[in-house]
Amino acid sequence: MRTYYVILLFFQLWTANAELISLLTGTAVALSAGAFWGFRDRLRCHLYECCHEPDVGFNHHSLDADIANMLFGQHLVKDVVVNAIKAHWHNENPKKPLVLSFHGYTGSGKNYVAEIIANNTFKQGLRSNFIQHIVATNDFPDKNKIEEYKTELRNRILTTAQKCHRSIFIFDETDKLPEQLLGAIKPFLDYYSKISGVDFRRSIFILLSNKGGGKIAEITLKQYENGYPREQLRLESFERDLMNFSFNEKGGLQMSELISNHLIDHFIPFLPLQREHVKSCVGAYLRKRGRADLVSNVEFVEKVLNSLQYFPESSKAFSSSGCKRVDAKTDLELAKIRPLIHSSQFDDEL
Repeated sequence: MRTYYVILLFFQLWTANAELISLLTGTAVALSAGAFWGFRDRLRCHLYECCHEPDVGFNHHSLDADIANMLFGQHLVKDVVVNAIKAHWHNENPKKPLVLSFHGYTGSGKNYVAEIIANNTFKQGLRSNFIQHIVATNDFPDKNKIEEYKTELRNRILTTAQKCHRSIFIFDETDKLPEQLLGAIKPFLDYYSKISGVDFRRSIFILLSNKGGGKIAEITLKQYENGYPREQLRLESFERDLMNFSFNEKGGLQMSELISNHLIDHFIPFLPLQREHVKSCVGAYLRKRGRADLVSNVEFVEKVLNSLQYFPESSKAFSSSGCKRVDAKTDLELAKIRPLIHSSQFDDEL
C-alpha cells in the first residue's frame, strides 16, 4: 500500500513539472517570436522608410522657426500655414484632409515653403516615399491624354496613401494642369472616412499656383504706396479674390468642384518681395556658401540687388523674380572676386 502512495506522489510531481516546463517553454517561444517580429520591424525600418517616428513626425516648433528664419516678407504664410498644419496634425479625428492653395508670383516662396513643410514632417524631406511632388508641365504635358492621366494620378495618390496615412501631395503649377484633371482627385479631398479602403483624412494636399499674383501685387502695392506696413495686411484681404480668380480663369482649378464644394481650406497669398526682403535672401545665401564675411559688404550686396529687375516702373517697389534668381546672381558676383594674396606669400616665394 505504501508503495502505491509513493508511486502516486511521484506521478503528481512529474505531471506538475511537465506542465511547468511546458508553460516555460511556451512562454519562451512566445517571447522569442515577439522579439523576432520586433527585431524584424526595426530592421525593416532601418533599411526602408516607415510611417512612424523617427521617419515621420511633425514638429510645429521647428516648422515655425524655419519659416521665420528662412522665409522673408511672408507674415501671412507664417501665421496661416504653421497653425493650419499644427491644428490638423494634432486633431484626433479630422473630417477631411488638409488642403492648402498657395498663390503668388514666381520667386515668392511657394515651393520653398512646401519643402520646409516636408522637411519638418518627414526625415527624408522631399525624398520621402510618402510625398508625391507632381509638376504639371512635366507629369501631364499632353491634354489629349486626360483619361489616361486621371487613372495614373488616382493610382499614384492611392498607392502613396496606402503606405502612410500622413502622406503629403504637392501639385506644382496647378494653373497649368488640364482643367478636368484635378476633378479626378475630388473624392480624396472630400468628407469620406475611406476611399477604396484608404483613409485620407490625415493627409495634406498643397496646390501651388501663379493665379491671382497680379491681384496680390495690386493690394500689396496699394498698402505700400499709402505708407502702411505690409504686416497689417490680413488673409481676408486676399482670400475671396484668390478663390474667384482660381474658379473663373483658365487653369487647373477653373470651375472646379474643389472650390465650389469648399474642399480647399485656405487660399494663401505669397506677397511680392521688396528690396529689403531680397537683401535678406542674399545674406542667407552668402552664409550658406560660407561667405558670411560679405553679408555686411554694402558694395557687394548692392551689386547683386541692382542686377535684378523690379516693378512697377514708377516705384520699383517689388522684385520681379522675388528671390528666385538670387543664387545665380550672387554666384556671378562671387566669381568676379579675385582671391586675396597676402604679401607673406610673395616673401616666401622670393
